[in-house]
Parts: sequence; C-alpha cells; structure tokens
Amino acid sequence: MSYLLARLRLWAAHHRVIWWTCAIAFAGLTGITVRSATSVAPCTTAAETTSDVPTSGERGVALGRGPDPLPVEVGDRLDLWSVDGITARGRLVVSGARVLDHDDRTVTVAIPADRVGDVAAALGGGDLLTALVP
Repeated sequence: MSYLLARLRLWAAHHRVIWWTCAIAFAGLTGITVRSATSVAPCTTAAETTSDVPTSGERGVALGRGPDPLPVEVGDRLDLWSVDGITARGRLVVSGARVLDHDDRTVTVAIPADRVGDVAAALGGGDLLTALVP
C-alpha cells in the first residue's frame, strides 16, 4: 500500500510541476499581450499627418496666384522669385517653400522665419513668381 501512495504522491508532484509551468507560461503570455495592447502608439491628428502647418522655424505667408495660377497641391515645393520690372531680371527669394494651402486666388507657403523680411521686401516691389520644384 505504501508503494501505491508513494506513486500517487510522485504522480501528483509531477503534475503539479507541469501545472505550475503551464500557469507561469500562460501568465507571461498574458502579460506580454496586455503590455502590447496597452502600449499602442498615440493617434496622430490631421495636422500631424498632413503638411498644412508651419513648423517651429517656419512662417506661413499667403501669396496672390495671379490670373494664370500654377497647379499646386498641399506639400509641393515652390521657389519664390522676385522680378524687377525695370531690368527684367529675377532674383531667387526663397528656395523650396512648402505649400500649406491653396485656393483660386491665393497660395499659402511655409518659408523659413529668417526669410520673412526678404519676402516682405520682394512683395513690396510687386508679386512673387512661383516655380514648382520637382
């Protein structure tokens, strides 16, 4: 009889080890699953997904499009040229300005903050010519 009880205790101990091993594995798997479910990346807002806002080093400037507007989309890059009416020479004011918004009459571009004075001076002499950058 003692032999049977010893075998029964051995069987129970063996199954207890298997049960605890499975329980620990299940708890670890559950922890990994819960951690991955709770550490989801935050949703981005519309302003973060589109490039329609200036960054901290940029300023938004609205420019007139003229009678024959250049077809642009948000995110396109434009070179802004100032044309001297007397000498018929052009001067590059800003290179690679990013299009933030556009409509039938205006286009809003993001320019570096340190170039705002140059753009304002160029606009004082007339409109700026926009050239689409490939």
